[in-house]
Amino acid sequence: MIKIVKVIPREDYCLEIILDNGNSVILSIKSRLNTIRFGILEDIEFFNKVSTDGICISWDGKIEVSLSEIFQLAQK
Repeated sequence: MIKIVKVIPREDYCLEIILDNGNSVILSIKSRLNTIRFGILEDIEFFNKVSTDGICISWDGKIEVSLSEIFQLAQK
């Protein structure tokens, strides 16, 4: 099973998600900031506090996104 090694906040509400297989995924949250789920991330300081437990990325336990959902969101 693929695990998340690191998540790095980038400019313009993008995340670089580093995987343990050597690949990475770039996920843009910008187009989702107007949704109920992701609206809180408009605060750039809060957005930059993203972390990972290896299985999902999260923001202070308020928003969690699983690896499978990351892949789905990255394709949209």
